[in-house]
Amino acid sequence: MERGCEVVITTSRNPSKKTLELVNDLANSLPGARKIVRGKRSFAALLEEAVACGARYIAFIWDRRGMPSALLFYDVANRRWKPYMLKISGIKTRRELPVFVARRPPAKSAVIVDMAGGELAEILAEVFHYPIIYSLDAVRGLFDTVILITRREGYLVELLGGDLGPRASTIKIRKVVYRHV
Repeated sequence: MERGCEVVITTSRNPSKKTLELVNDLANSLPGARKIVRGKRSFAALLEEAVACGARYIAFIWDRRGMPSALLFYDVANRRWKPYMLKISGIKTRRELPVFVARRPPAKSAVIVDMAGGELAEILAEVFHYPIIYSLDAVRGLFDTVILITRREGYLVELLGGDLGPRASTIKIRKVVYRHV
């Protein structure tokens, strides 16, 4: 199932190489996601480009001291920030995984497998519109990307391929922060 530009993924200004690799992995692994290189663009210019491609959300990956530190979502249609922020405590890029992970072709289908039973799966399903399933065995070979969420000092988000092998970076989410917007 081919999906258009539903979510635009971008960074804060002057992102690190690790953050850029994470953005590239997310754009390649998540159907309906498109990367926009921010550069010196203003927020208004990013919003204009997101509207032009028909995106519903903009996902911002904030960079702090050379590491991705938070993931925030902006609702393009309602012109407001979502009330939650995902605090990132660490990532493992494809190069840092213990096995060689080649870049796979862009994903055309994805599913969220929630083994943690928390709010993170609902947040990702709201933004990306992927189904949530609670059994890993039920999805083997059916989707190009399996977003596996487990509990481990917060949440561990693994982007797996249809064969349930690693597809892209692994993200540690320390906590979900609800903020007044």
